[in-house]
Amino acid sequence: MARTARLSSNEDEDYEELDAILHSDRKDIMTRAKKAVHRLVQRVGFFGILLCASIPNPLFDLAGITCGHFLIPFSTFFSATVIGKAIIKMYIQVLFVIVIFSKEYIEYIVDLLGYIPYIGKYLQVPFKEYLEQQKEKLTHHSDHGASKHSRLSWLYEKLVLLMVVYFVLSIINSMAQRYAHKINDQENIQHKNIKKD
Repeated sequence: MARTARLSSNEDEDYEELDAILHSDRKDIMTRAKKAVHRLVQRVGFFGILLCASIPNPLFDLAGITCGHFLIPFSTFFSATVIGKAIIKMYIQVLFVIVIFSKEYIEYIVDLLGYIPYIGKYLQVPFKEYLEQQKEKLTHHSDHGASKHSRLSWLYEKLVLLMVVYFVLSIINSMAQRYAHKINDQENIQHKNIKKD
């Protein structure tokens, strides 16, 4: 959208907001981060977009706005985003989950609970029991909870399906309203032309 607004020379509200931030004298962390993302994308291009897409951060939208405003080709933006999010970021997240949920790390965290003054020992025992129960459920599949689980998953699937159907219907409705508005505008123009003649 930022690219379209720049090409049509219309006002781009997102970029105007970013521009106000870039020219502000504020020194808070978010303002400095937004300025850094803007400079990175503007100066480095593909590799700046790749870096913004690879690191889990909430400022990637600013990178997209900046790319649109500076007319960075869509192929450059899209390829950097796909490589960054689908390959690099995915592997970073997988490694993070493996490390955080490894047996040794979990045991270390449970041991740290014991060091909390007064309540640590009382927290440690139920937490260990809970983890053992979860481990048992995951490793030994029993049919005891299967029917309850299948009903819940069936209900959840139907809820998601209803949401998707609602989304599709709202898109169709919006398109139909736009088309009707367009036809109405054309008819109004024709009637005005007829009245002038």
